Amino acid sequence: MNRFLDIYQFTHFRKFLEEYQAARAQAEPGFTRTEICNLLGMEKSRSYFADVLRGKKVSPRMVAKFIEVLELDKKEAKYFETLVQLDQAKSDAVRNATMQELLKLHPNPQHILNEDAYEYYSRWYHSALFAILDAMDVGDDLTPVQKRIFPKVPLGKLKDSLTLLERLGLARKDEQGFWKPTKESISSGPYNNAELIKQYQLQCFELSKQALITPPKKPTVMSTLTFSISSEAYKKLEAELQEFKAKARRIIGEDKEKADGVYQMNIHLFSLLDERRETKDER
Repeated sequence: MNRFLDIYQFTHFRKFLEEYQAARAQAEPGFTRTEICNLLGMEKSRSYFADVLRGKKVSPRMVAKFIEVLELDKKEAKYFETLVQLDQAKSDAVRNATMQELLKLHPNPQHILNEDAYEYYSRWYHSALFAILDAMDVGDDLTPVQKRIFPKVPLGKLKDSLTLLERLGLARKDEQGFWKPTKESISSGPYNNAELIKQYQLQCFELSKQALITPPKKPTVMSTLTFSISSEAYKKLEAELQEFKAKARRIIGEDKEKADGVYQMNIHLFSLLDERRETKDER
């Protein structure tokens, strides 16, 4: 194990870099961010390390240099490389394959996530089927679900999904022989791994795209708003969104009528500007 920080406690390489520098600086005060740039051979770019922490892409050549500076052993080096690949994955397929590799490399995969939880969040239609079981009377024949679910999912995958829900204790047959959810809702809870949930959210965002370009068969609410506000106003807006999410959960939980529809709601709020940096003249 690295003498300064256990890399296996992290699933974000940028967070690991930030905390590693702080931990090592306590033992070696000269190990500053500027010194890291020097050790990386970036003497003319003293902001490189800070830029990486802010999201700058790291090339394979620089990954190798980081491994040397961080004094990682062979296994830790491979784990670090995989963390970088996960962060910089350009597609869901690559992200999924990289996450699987990360699980294999971790000495205790349960620290990252529960295997069943990973499987549940790895495909959007698992949560969709969970909700559909409440809105439809579904027996062992999932053909009626396959005909109605949007976007379309192969029948075999829906059967695998139902098997997963049963294994997780999220669905069981009622007295009439229909599969029904055992809970009103599901939270990521203790398995709220950032990379895992990010992968799931990316799939949900793709659902929004499909809903936007496909003629709706039911009422669909789609709206966008681009605006400029102060940081204080942003905080108020963020708080209002959190309150709305809580209210939405209450409405869903208190709904005593039989469900007759399944809906997807995604809320996006993000900055269109990078973090402002002070120039020398402004200091």
